[in-house]
Amino acid sequence: MPEVRFDELPGRIDRDLAPIYLIAGEEPLLIEEALDRLRRRARQSGFDEREVLHVDQGFDWQRLAAATDNLSLFTERRLIELRLPGGKPGRDGSAALKARANAPDPGHILIVVTGRLETAQRQSAWAKAIASAGVMAYAWPLRRSELGGWARRRAREHGMQLDAETAAVMAERNEGNLLALAQEIEKLALLADGGPISEEMARDAVSDSARFAVFDLPEAMLAGDPVRTLRILRRLRTEGEEPVLVLWGVARDIRVLADLQASMAGGERAAAVMGRHRIWKNRQGRLQTVARATPAGVWARLLGRAARVDRVIKGAEPGRPWDELLELSTVAARRVATADRKERHG
Repeated sequence: MPEVRFDELPGRIDRDLAPIYLIAGEEPLLIEEALDRLRRRARQSGFDEREVLHVDQGFDWQRLAAATDNLSLFTERRLIELRLPGGKPGRDGSAALKARANAPDPGHILIVVTGRLETAQRQSAWAKAIASAGVMAYAWPLRRSELGGWARRRAREHGMQLDAETAAVMAERNEGNLLALAQEIEKLALLADGGPISEEMARDAVSDSARFAVFDLPEAMLAGDPVRTLRILRRLRTEGEEPVLVLWGVARDIRVLADLQASMAGGERAAAVMGRHRIWKNRQGRLQTVARATPAGVWARLLGRAARVDRVIKGAEPGRPWDELLELSTVAARRVATADRKERHG
C-alpha cells in the first residue's frame, strides 16, 4: 500500500485497523494526536494491553519478538509501540521489522514511532515493508499557506467559527509552532464561551509564539516581504541564533543571484548555475525570476555588503552584527518587492 497522507490517517484508522504502522514526521502534535486516536480505536477493538519499547543504543531486538510472542494472562490482544528516535534501526532492527511486517500476528498491533526521516529512510526496505503490510504516514510540517485553514478546522472542533482574517492573525503569530496554535485556539474557545471570535479579540488574546529556522529568513527575503523578513530576524535574535548562521542563510541566496545575473549575461544557462550551487528544483524558478527582474549588478553589490557583515561578525570591522544583518536582509527584500511590482505592472 502506498504511503497514506497524514490528513487521511484519521479516516483510515476509524475504518479498520492494520497489523503494523509507521507513524513518523516533523509535526509532534499531529503525531501524538494520531497515536491517541489509534490507541482509542485499538482499545475499542479489544487490544486492552499496551507495551512501549524504546530503542536506544544497544537495544536487543529480540525484545520485539518476545513482546509479540509472549501471551498475557489477561488478554491475547496487545498494542506494541516501538519508539525509534532517529529512524535508524540498524541491520538487526531492519531485519526484525521486515520479518514482523511479512508475518503479521492478528493478536498484536505494532506501531513504529519516529520523528524526521530522510528520503533514504522513508524508502528503506523496512519502511517499505511496513507500508506494504500496513500503514505508513508522514507528518510533514504545515506550510505557511496551510496554517489558516488548519486553525479554522481546529476551531470548529471546539465549537467556534473563525473568519479567514482572524485565522490568519492566529497563524501568523504561531507560525512554525503548531502546538502553540492549538493551545491558543483552546484558550480562545474558553474566552468566547460559545460567542463569535473577532480579529481584534484574537490579536488581544493570542501571544506571539512563532518559531522560525534560519532558512525561513531567505525565503521571506525572496518573497519580497520586508515586514516578515524583519519579524523573522528579530525572532531569530531573541531565540539566540548565531549571527554567522543567519548570515550564511541570507548570503547563500545572494551569492546564487549574483552568479545567475553574471553568468546569464555571459550566455551561460541558468540550469548550469543551479547545478553548481545545488539548488533544489522547487526554488530554481523563483531565483531565476528574481535575477532577471532586478537591475544588473544589484546582487553583486549586496554580496559585497554580505562580506562586510561577515567581517563585522568576526570583529574585523566595527559595527553591530544584528543591525548589519537587518539592513542587508531588508534591503534585499525591498529589491525583490520592487522587482515584483514592476513585473506585475509591465
